[in-house]
Amino acid sequence: MPESDDIYLLTEAASLYYEENYTQEQIARIIGVSRSGVSRLLTRSRELGLVDIHVHHPLRTSVALREELMQQFGLVDAQVLLSNASDELTLSHVGMLAARYTDRRIQESQAAEAKGEPGTMKPIKTIGISWGTSMLEMLKALRPRRRLPLNVIQLMGSVDTSSAPDIDGPEIARRLADAYGARCYYLHAPLLVADKVVRDGLLKERGLHRAFQMMEQMDMALVGIGGVHSAASGLFRAGYLDEYELQVIRNQGAVGDICGSYFDSEGQLCAKELINRTIAVSFETLRKVPLVTAVAAGVAKAEAIRGALRTGVVKVLITDEPCARAILDGIAVRKVVNVSG
Repeated sequence: MPESDDIYLLTEAASLYYEENYTQEQIARIIGVSRSGVSRLLTRSRELGLVDIHVHHPLRTSVALREELMQQFGLVDAQVLLSNASDELTLSHVGMLAARYTDRRIQESQAAEAKGEPGTMKPIKTIGISWGTSMLEMLKALRPRRRLPLNVIQLMGSVDTSSAPDIDGPEIARRLADAYGARCYYLHAPLLVADKVVRDGLLKERGLHRAFQMMEQMDMALVGIGGVHSAASGLFRAGYLDEYELQVIRNQGAVGDICGSYFDSEGQLCAKELINRTIAVSFETLRKVPLVTAVAAGVAKAEAIRGALRTGVVKVLITDEPCARAILDGIAVRKVVNVSG
């Protein structure tokens, strides 16, 4: 039996070929092997019983929920993991799904550019990334097939997560850059500062100014979605906000945040005093990015994700089935209330 990495490669090749109708030549470009190598992978996947009618792997997704999310929120794409596992294992599998999706999009765009195929997607060369547990789970599963000439940008200042430094912005950005051999642009500043005057002064610093300039060139951004309750707030778990501060934010209408920018249930920015003290990418910049992929899982995040999808920032959502159903159930309940009202 091959090692786990080989099983991942076998199922990836089989899924692309049997489920998504990619040619062997296309698969070879995506995963970085020869066409004959793809043929051997497909043969081996059948020999091991990974393929009969369907591909057997832990990352089965719901086509129906994907299409409903895309229709309801105008998304470019969505990936919904079918899972009844524990929250911890579900987040790990959602991270794996996000890693597979992200690498595929990057590799496809680069391969299309190299071949000069007309009408294909713009090559992904500059990627921004936020911080947090969902980003870490994605990076744990990310196994690029080749190094690529990419730029990686840290999208949020540091939160001084001394108890879990591997989820902080600089470490997350470094890990993504190392995976592809990319150049990394850091935000050497705290996420939250005393006031807007301090923030504006720091943004004049050369290194920070350069990073914010690079954000304007992003082709892809990878972000988490935070909630405003202790169970769903990364900033609370990191010790950056306490329960009283979360209550203040909720009182201002906030249901969640992306990269430290808080929004209400309609997707409108709120808690603006806090935003004015935040050193992070702005919604104005994120809205211009062709492919903003949000990774978030768990029913506790449903309200925050629903609000996030109304901001116009998120283009792709990667989540789990119970969370997706909770998001859509909230839409249905709202329609019923509006009709009855």
